[in-house]
Amino acid sequence: MQKLFNLEQLQHYMAEGSAQVNGYLQSGSASVIWSLFDVQDELGITGNIAEIGVYHGRLFVFLCHAAADGETAIAIDVFDSQPHIQGIETDEDRQRFSDTNLKRNLAAAGIGDDKARIVTANSQDMTRPDMQALTGGANVRLFSVDGDHSRTGVRHDLGLAEAALCDGGVILADDLFNTLCPSLTEGIIDYFGADTPDLEPVAIIASNGPLITGGAKLLLARAQFANVYKAYLRLLNRENFRHAVPFLGFENVLVFDFQGAPVRHPLDDAVRAAVARFMSEEAH
Repeated sequence: MQKLFNLEQLQHYMAEGSAQVNGYLQSGSASVIWSLFDVQDELGITGNIAEIGVYHGRLFVFLCHAAADGETAIAIDVFDSQPHIQGIETDEDRQRFSDTNLKRNLAAAGIGDDKARIVTANSQDMTRPDMQALTGGANVRLFSVDGDHSRTGVRHDLGLAEAALCDGGVILADDLFNTLCPSLTEGIIDYFGADTPDLEPVAIIASNGPLITGGAKLLLARAQFANVYKAYLRLLNRENFRHAVPFLGFENVLVFDFQGAPVRHPLDDAVRAAVARFMSEEAH
């Protein structure tokens, strides 16, 4: 099957390019996200890609390589436009948070303006209709949420992401259980407790590096797609699958950890057959 993303560029970026980009992408998360690309390709799920909270773009550049012709990857960040938010006090601080870092890293990866769109904005000032206008409606197949880490901030950003999500789309909420920002996890719990989203947790993807480089990621999907994502990911990343646990009021949320190296398997006919059997059993 023809891949929707540029596999060769993706492999090169993970092997070499990502090491040159400051940011928050660990090898364990990258392995599962790569499998998500395969699953969406297999299911024919298309749409734009978006991220709130981009910094220098280590994850965003990776996501850009998954965008097919006609799809756009949208980076949303305040960058250095609101110094009081980022704690910018010096010229060195301003340079650290400037969008020129992201632009340079995109150019180095061969990603042009036709593929990536940079939006300087504070997502906390945006409404759900604002986000839909930015993303072309409910048209995002993968939305990374890594912006405001406060309890109310992450709850707000999850609402924006859900509003922009296509039927088969997924949300990656960063820094779950990160002890550097425990209120973020409270915000995720609040979102599921009070906002009644049409989302289900699919997987918890553990951190496999220093906390400063990121915490666990929580993978969310539309309710009607949660089981099929679970079926594929449990097989594609089976060496790193630890167990399934109740979380946020849902049963059998997958947990991936990385006591050894991340291992990702191809989506082949054996995987297709196993998923088909699982989904048939679920239907009955």
